Amino acid sequence: MLSSRICLVFLLLAFFILVPSQASLAKIAAGAPVFIGEQNLDISSGLNGHSVIGWWPAGADLTTPPALTVTVTDNSRSFFVDPAIFNGHTGTWYSHDAKPDIPVFVVYQPQINLSVWNADTNSDITGQSVPFDTNITYRIDTNLYLAYNYTYRPKFNPTDGFFSVTMTSPTGANLPTFMTGNSGNPNTQILPFDSDPIIQSSPYYWSTGPQWYHQAKGPDGNPIYPAGTYTFVASQNLNGMSSSYNGSAAIGTVTTGPQTVTFQPLVYSTPTTVLPSLTAPPQTSAPVITPSLVTTAPTATVVPKKTTYSPLPEYLTLAGLGIAGMVAVLRRKY
Repeated sequence: MLSSRICLVFLLLAFFILVPSQASLAKIAAGAPVFIGEQNLDISSGLNGHSVIGWWPAGADLTTPPALTVTVTDNSRSFFVDPAIFNGHTGTWYSHDAKPDIPVFVVYQPQINLSVWNADTNSDITGQSVPFDTNITYRIDTNLYLAYNYTYRPKFNPTDGFFSVTMTSPTGANLPTFMTGNSGNPNTQILPFDSDPIIQSSPYYWSTGPQWYHQAKGPDGNPIYPAGTYTFVASQNLNGMSSSYNGSAAIGTVTTGPQTVTFQPLVYSTPTTVLPSLTAPPQTSAPVITPSLVTTAPTATVVPKKTTYSPLPEYLTLAGLGIAGMVAVLRRKY
């Protein structure tokens, strides 16, 4: 008996630890951001016992009477930011039935924009047609991330998500997972699609989107993801907001889908072999050499001949000597 009670206690403790508290985003601290359309808010902390709240336009003198007042009596723990009252009256609302005027909450119009994003070029490709191997992601720009703040929503639990995103294929099939490679490849992973994002800053991106391998093939070798138009749709339901505006932009800027991107069929290029041309290359005219009609004889080198002298006959030699002697005698006499 005792052991069964101990087990029951442990089960109860595990339940409270593991199961997140419900509607934890509905508890509002003083001065917290709230959004037109939110329902069942607990604004008792901001009221601090007061029952009348007032609104002044931006820049107005707060010492003058408020432009609009709302009486909060028995609904301080289930307050509705009614579009019929608060649309057009954004900004800070103060307690007003007793001084000093204290900020109760700050009203915002919801801003949500979903787009399909090119992760390669960091550009918006919503509604466009892109090559099949383009890395994509989805992007959400919003001010609703302000709801994820412990200071203003003290019972915030990280599991209290209120956004939802879906991606469907050209055949209309929902894609809850995606592959990072071909089936059978040991490195291929099957990753979950980011369908329940916890958006705590803006803009928000599907971080693993670029890992999606669009050309993945199944075990039979056939493509898993066909070319064509893929559709993204986002929705949110922060404290019942969706029933307040029903996807209309009447109380804010709400663009949640369907937003599309079209993948063009993958084009495989067939390599072409360039064969050598069979046509003979064009002939180039050889220069025509016309023989010269004038023949120039080679110039002969004249080698000078050595002059040689033949000896005179003896009688001539003797006669010469005799004549020379007679000349010498005659010169002495005269």
